[in-house]
Amino acid sequence: MRTDERRGSFAELETALSMVPAIKAAREHINRHSELPPALAAALKERGLFKLLLPKVFGGAELSLPCFIRCVEVIAQADGSAGWCVGQGGVFPNLADRMPPQTAREIWGANPGAVVATGTPFGSTAQPIGDGYQLSGKWRFASGCLHADWLAAMASIVDADGQVTGFGMFLVPRADVALGDGWNVSGLRGTGSREYTLDAHHVAAPRALLGAVLREHCGMATGLPAQLLFASAFGSVGLGIARRAIDSLMALAGGKMPVFTNRKLLDDDLVHAGLAEAEAEWGASRAFLHEMAEACTHQYANAGELPQIMRAHLRLAATHAMRKAGVVVDKVFTLAGSDAIFDDHPMHQCFQDIHALTQQIQARPAHFRTVGRVLLGLDPDSPVV
Repeated sequence: MRTDERRGSFAELETALSMVPAIKAAREHINRHSELPPALAAALKERGLFKLLLPKVFGGAELSLPCFIRCVEVIAQADGSAGWCVGQGGVFPNLADRMPPQTAREIWGANPGAVVATGTPFGSTAQPIGDGYQLSGKWRFASGCLHADWLAAMASIVDADGQVTGFGMFLVPRADVALGDGWNVSGLRGTGSREYTLDAHHVAAPRALLGAVLREHCGMATGLPAQLLFASAFGSVGLGIARRAIDSLMALAGGKMPVFTNRKLLDDDLVHAGLAEAEAEWGASRAFLHEMAEACTHQYANAGELPQIMRAHLRLAATHAMRKAGVVVDKVFTLAGSDAIFDDHPMHQCFQDIHALTQQIQARPAHFRTVGRVLLGLDPDSPVV
């Protein structure tokens, strides 16, 4: 059950809801081919679901954070991989107003639905040469790269002697890059998070974003850095997956009679209590995330910036949502019994997806320690807030 009616709907949310049937119909393809079907990815682009945070000047929706995460959650409830792709791909446009104007226009000017994928760098370097940089290295976990238009390759900047002098993100047309595999996983398979390698690839200076832009630049739509938008989006992906798991248990309970018993799950008091606990944990973690998203939006609208303590609370709410979503899915998975272990049961996919999500960087339990330090007036031990 949701109580969002009081928050009201909006055009982009209705668009997200309208995509749910197509996403559900694509689940088999998503799991079998480890990617969103090209037609579905194209529809998500055309319907504007990758430009929710893109500034209006470039043709985007420039949504507030509460509106953005509601859209992501709707998509994730239909399919975790689709939600992840929309959340991941939807955050990068937060950097549009940080780029040289000609670069932003090159990416989104003729194609406001353009998707930029990133990837985690492994020994990747960029050396200044002439009018740009020579980019070499390997990147993994590039979510959405199969339907991306551009890749934003993070790398250390090095001098001629190989000494690190800085850091940057380098924009490369997806068509210039040969993708590898590197995505042999059970959960979030459809994100297509492949790896790629570049060797002495030239990147012109206007396509280089210098500095740790994902945590330093606060976009005009939300006043928040991309790292906190990723956390909020993935918190909503977790909540969407957990919601699907709860609903799957309720659908199962009416018809399943476990072997060697004489009553349905519907009549089992352990199921009654466990389901209620799962619903409470889901609702509480969702309420906290939405409360902090709305508080940040209010503060930004009235003060034009967000203090560290408020950013820390948003980080806390997002991390809590991801971790609690895992707890909720585990609880209802156990209550569902052996039905949940089969590939063709929705609970199985929820279990695999949520455990892929809780293993990634934005869900690290270490974030609780960082937030706790900020709450006590200490310096954070990690630049995640």
